[in-house]
Amino acid sequence: MYDFIDDHHEDIIYDSITELSEKSGIGNATIVRFCKKLGFKGYPEFKVALVRDLSARVPGNVFSGPIEQEDSIETIAKKFYKVNLEALEATMSNMDYDMIKKAALLFRKAGRVHFAGIGHSGMTALETKYKFMRIGFHSDVYTDDHTMLMMASIMDKSDLVFAISHSGETKEIAKMLKIAKTNGAHIIFITGNPSPVNKDDVDYAIHYSSTESLFQTGAVSTKVAQLFVIDLIYTEVARLSMDDAIGKKIKTAQIIKTNK
Repeated sequence: MYDFIDDHHEDIIYDSITELSEKSGIGNATIVRFCKKLGFKGYPEFKVALVRDLSARVPGNVFSGPIEQEDSIETIAKKFYKVNLEALEATMSNMDYDMIKKAALLFRKAGRVHFAGIGHSGMTALETKYKFMRIGFHSDVYTDDHTMLMMASIMDKSDLVFAISHSGETKEIAKMLKIAKTNGAHIIFITGNPSPVNKDDVDYAIHYSSTESLFQTGAVSTKVAQLFVIDLIYTEVARLSMDDAIGKKIKTAQIIKTNK
């Protein structure tokens, strides 16, 4: 199995487990056991790690995935589709649904929700803030370090921080979370890093998977995986207070419609 992957590693990143089985002559169960022996939960997670490794070997690779300059737009579209699908599959395989439920419960107890992110994660934080605002949550969003630190310094146990960092190592976010935690705030952290630097400062660190390397900032697969996790939390929060959430969503939609 190892020899086949070593010889065909640039090809199998596009293969499903069934396709790899057919090409290699190795059974699906054997492939899964091989991935687990290497420390992965399954084939999807193994493929994500393989793509990351291949991307890291090419410092000049600025594309979102293993894209070649000579690729046609159709080929690129197919590669994007597979990379995004793989990110979702790997995220699903690692999902802690109990943690999603517990994170949703924090929203119900929060007096105010503070969304935070830097760069591309900041844009996701802004989008997420509007989602929750439209179902009645009093919320703010911070995308610069000065505002993050100032607001964290005056938080208390009634506050909930919802922070996003793909790397899990963003210094501005780490500082904010440490201060907020010291002041008693509750914290939900969405990250692509299974071992973020500030994991001890958060209530729940929810991990998603992405093929993005350090040279592929803002990859679509990262955004897709982030929003997948965020939508799970949002849906669970809305489900816990369905009538109230629906009522407020209708009101916010109607007021925009009548004022166009």
